[in-house]
Amino acid sequence: MLAALLIACQLAAPTQLVIRSGDRTVNVPVVSTAAGEGVRADLLGPALGAAIRVLPNGHYAITLGGVALDVAEHVPFVRVGDAVFPLAVAPSLVNGRLVVPLQLLSDVLPRVSGAFAYDTVRDELRVTDTAAVHVAVVDTLHTAANPPPPTPSTRNPKRRRLVVVDAGHGGPDNGMTGPIGKGPKVIEKTVTLAVAKQLASALRARGYDVLMTRTTDTLIALSDRGRIANAAHADLFISVHVNAANPNWKDPGASRGFETYFLAEAKTEDAKRVERMENEAVKFETGVHAPKGDPLSFIINDMAQNEHLRESSELAETIQSSLAQVHPAPSRGVKQANFSVLRNSFMPAVLVEIGFGTNSKDAAILTSASWQARIAGAIADATTRYVKGYERRVSPQRR
Repeated sequence: MLAALLIACQLAAPTQLVIRSGDRTVNVPVVSTAAGEGVRADLLGPALGAAIRVLPNGHYAITLGGVALDVAEHVPFVRVGDAVFPLAVAPSLVNGRLVVPLQLLSDVLPRVSGAFAYDTVRDELRVTDTAAVHVAVVDTLHTAANPPPPTPSTRNPKRRRLVVVDAGHGGPDNGMTGPIGKGPKVIEKTVTLAVAKQLASALRARGYDVLMTRTTDTLIALSDRGRIANAAHADLFISVHVNAANPNWKDPGASRGFETYFLAEAKTEDAKRVERMENEAVKFETGVHAPKGDPLSFIINDMAQNEHLRESSELAETIQSSLAQVHPAPSRGVKQANFSVLRNSFMPAVLVEIGFGTNSKDAAILTSASWQARIAGAIADATTRYVKGYERRVSPQRR
């Protein structure tokens, strides 16, 4: 039924799109592609002030009448802010020009902006708020004719970086508790907050701007932690956690050490175990903050994460190496897992398990203020080394 409807829509597609703004009318030819009917995005400029640029992840950022859209070739979805809309026809390139589906203009644009309405009888996109769109058009044309001079941040890659520090768990979610046997009591949410605060101070002392997802004993939804970082346009995301041994291991109380994760499919049973343990925090989330498992959002999120996979791996390696220089417990290496807390962080992002709270020796380290400071300092040093390496890699002066 859906296929028949899509075919019918394609058969009835107009030969041109009419864009009407007050007394002014612009006709944009409709292009036939292998996927379906669409219009060239660059031809929307005179009427809607279309601005198009290619993002580092291969997506296209399109501004139409002041509305920012994110699309990708052959991907039948469009992102507008935090919302994702399905498309019957995917954007495509025709002779090097980006062609967007008519649905983007007839359905999505009017849904996200009150400045537009679509007349399906006349196949006409009407600008209902001509003043707002006129300003957007003028701004776009002015910027195209007079590109702004490079800002200090683009001329100099050594700008101040923003790091989001995430203290795992919190509120009703204690995380793990330990140790097994004798030793100082470990409550994960308390340790992670203490180390996160030390890390924030260490990073600020090294010249970074820092945003903490929580500074008190409160619950922040796993899915919201990454969104906090995205909204702040952060450069890095570091989540601090405490590990726990599998009680079914032969001698669980003897397991100790530190490890650093980046977001990817877990490859080992132990990584899968840690992934399940840390993702269990979702059971404490209720109401609108609980993740909805939207498959459309998952697809777009997965595409955006791929852009940062290599950098996240590099950051994880640097942190693990730095911790190995100060941490008395053994290094368990860099691992990968599908952590919910990292899934929505569209930047290099890692999760650091700073020790086993179930081990009495690690528990003594994790609850010591001086050791917490040393661990935080090692992570901060690693952050600096990673950022310097990243800036060398992307610097236009690099040879």
